[in-house]
Amino acid sequence: MLDYRTMANLQHKHAGIVLAAGASSRMGRPKALLPAPSGKPLAADQADRLRTAGAADVVVVLGHHAEELATALADHHLRCAFNAGWERGRLGSLQTGLAALASEVAGTVVVPVDAAFIRTDTIAALLACADTTRHAAVRAWHDGQPGHLAWIARDLFPALLGLDPDPSFRLDQWLAPHPHRLDVDDPAVRNNLNTPADWSSPG
Repeated sequence: MLDYRTMANLQHKHAGIVLAAGASSRMGRPKALLPAPSGKPLAADQADRLRTAGAADVVVVLGHHAEELATALADHHLRCAFNAGWERGRLGSLQTGLAALASEVAGTVVVPVDAAFIRTDTIAALLACADTTRHAAVRAWHDGQPGHLAWIARDLFPALLGLDPDPSFRLDQWLAPHPHRLDVDDPAVRNNLNTPADWSSPG
């Protein structure tokens, strides 16, 4: 198994995955296309934050109405991957994103598209922690509660890719034996914007 901590040529190169394959049924319109304060669609805004924070390779995973969304996002130079089995849950989308990453990455940040507006310095702090910790995962916490921003070492990719897609799968539970806790002062790591009311008043 590749040990990213001992491979000097990796130089701690990180990736990022934005999970945006769901139907957005409670929002009533695709979350990936919601207008962020930057003026960009939310999926593009999330990808930009990951890149600015230091993720060298960022993949946006689409599923429901993927072709239409990809067309709408085409002007934003996103690298998209398509989860044909999106209706079977988030695990398949995570696997799609992992399979699309460059083989040399040391690990990846994973963020749902609806965990919006996480600060770039928060993501950068997560990556810096990943560079120094010997844990296989790092998860951001705020105010004593776990957030929706996590980094996963490449060491864990094969196990995740080998799982059968299961709608009940929860990444936080699967990662429970692994993660290092990183306390941050960014409440947005706990954002979970599912409805128009959530979008109008994010945490």
